[in-house]
Amino acid sequence: MAMDERYFKAFEAFRGRGNYREVFSNALSKICTDVKLGGVRSCLALGPNGGCSEIEFIKRCEANISKFIGIEPDHASAEHLRTSLRSRLPGVESQVFETTMENWEGPRGEPVDLIIMFHVLYYLSAVERQEFLKKIHDTWLASGGSIALVTASRSKSPNSSDSIFEKLGFPTPTWEEIEAQFVKAGFTKHYEHEMHARIDLTDPTEILLPFYDFEQPDFTLDDLRGAMKGPLSEGEVDEFHMFAIFKSTN
Repeated sequence: MAMDERYFKAFEAFRGRGNYREVFSNALSKICTDVKLGGVRSCLALGPNGGCSEIEFIKRCEANISKFIGIEPDHASAEHLRTSLRSRLPGVESQVFETTMENWEGPRGEPVDLIIMFHVLYYLSAVERQEFLKKIHDTWLASGGSIALVTASRSKSPNSSDSIFEKLGFPTPTWEEIEAQFVKAGFTKHYEHEMHARIDLTDPTEILLPFYDFEQPDFTLDDLRGAMKGPLSEGEVDEFHMFAIFKSTN
């Protein structure tokens, strides 16, 4: 396996162990009835991996976009995203930048109407998250623009799959913490919908390591198995995810 395919393969293997994608797709039936995106013309997706959920959200909620910008640091994921954009959004001008959302300088020219942030805020400290949210509110998002967010909820449950990250020294922020930081940055919450998925973490294999290692050079399969001891390694466990829409108050 090529080195630049490791994270993409790990991400796909992780998602393949659960029903998150099915739950998300089913949830869109309600979300896209409640959330109207007809006025959205430009979209920025942060850390979308291959773009599966982000593109489905745009299409199902009938966003009339003419421009899509993707920020994806993983090369293999960025290539998959480019391919998906060409095939699924063929009439949309698209750009994919292979960098982190923290290092990207932001949209040139006009700010965007919609920013999609699905499972990306975990990689920032609390201070970094607050500064980042303030930056995108003030300079990246158009006045009255929206953020579509998916983040972990009920992440402090001992049987949550997010407890693995806490055992590895990278605790997942709670939904309440994330919500408070958005409000502090100047956003108003307009919508929320919690999704309940399941995932089977029994018998982890080495393909999963890049998903959990956070570039720790000495991270091993034994480390991962140790973090999964207990209920997490005994069958399917719960995953709770909060979908929310925040709007700029500018």
